[in-house]
Amino acid sequence: MKRINYTIGLVALNFMLSAVAFGQQEYQFANTVNNPYLLNPAAGGLTNVMQIEASTRMQWLGYDGGPKTILLSGHSQIKFGKSGGKVLEEFNIRDEKLFEGPAVSTSKSKHVIGGKIWNDAIGPFSKMAIQASYAYHLPLTKKINIGVGLGIGYSNFRLNDSKVILHQNDDNAYAQFLGNSSQQSFADAQAGLVLYGEKFFFGLSTTQFLKNKVELDQISTASNFNRHYFMIAKYKIEGEGDIAIEPNVVVKMVQNSPVSVDFGARALYKNSSWFGVQFRTSSSLVFQIGSNLIKNLYISYAYEASMGKLRTAGNSTHEIQLGYYLGRNRNIDKELKENSEKL
Repeated sequence: MKRINYTIGLVALNFMLSAVAFGQQEYQFANTVNNPYLLNPAAGGLTNVMQIEASTRMQWLGYDGGPKTILLSGHSQIKFGKSGGKVLEEFNIRDEKLFEGPAVSTSKSKHVIGGKIWNDAIGPFSKMAIQASYAYHLPLTKKINIGVGLGIGYSNFRLNDSKVILHQNDDNAYAQFLGNSSQQSFADAQAGLVLYGEKFFFGLSTTQFLKNKVELDQISTASNFNRHYFMIAKYKIEGEGDIAIEPNVVVKMVQNSPVSVDFGARALYKNSSWFGVQFRTSSSLVFQIGSNLIKNLYISYAYEASMGKLRTAGNSTHEIQLGYYLGRNRNIDKELKENSEKL
């Protein structure tokens, strides 16, 4: 009986690990086009300001145990060594509403640090992780930079037995399995490459690089935390007046799963507000709207409409991102002193 129940538990575990997002075990956000650092540790520090962002994705609202992701990320250029000046610039010093987003910077070397902490859950399964990253960018030309990055982190995968419903409530063997092997902690890594300019971005990255085996309390399963591979590309086309169009594509690949492709475009107004549409080859249509607000804050919302067999559940998928740009503080006293010396 014990062997049978262990088998049932492991089969359920393997199924849940492979069923999420058509075999993809990592989180996904529509906002990765706006903030590629979410999937690529080399993609921080593209501009000369610090970026901090909180994101949440809620799928299948109204269904108990639907997928839910909460993520906090941040990245910034840093000064490395004694040479060189300040790396961050003043930003939106007039506190304008609907302010223009920070411009991509090139033609200089950059040292970039960042970090992420997130919790990704579906049903009784959840994964909480924290990661720190470092990237180095150098100029190929005055208008194009290339960069590489590495992220190192620590994850905890757990099975919440309070959310497990047993067909046989007094099943002592299965209860022992839940109690003794409900979590696993492990180290992991990510790596990435970026090529970018003022109007374009191209990035390649891999996550779950160490391909850890799912092993709960020394009970091995047939599942791994498989490597995931991502490609993000976008290009801004300046239009008439204050409008620009930015076509984009995100490719996601993982072992034993079909390739998933998101392709679409964003319309940007004065580089301060945007509306985007993406089509996902897993039969989903994503609508996104966002804007830079006041005090360096920006907000983005996405709604995903499923057109496949799971369209009833998938039509209740929502994303919200709230972010903040932080530049160098303006030294008013120094400016006044310099101006008075010139008089």
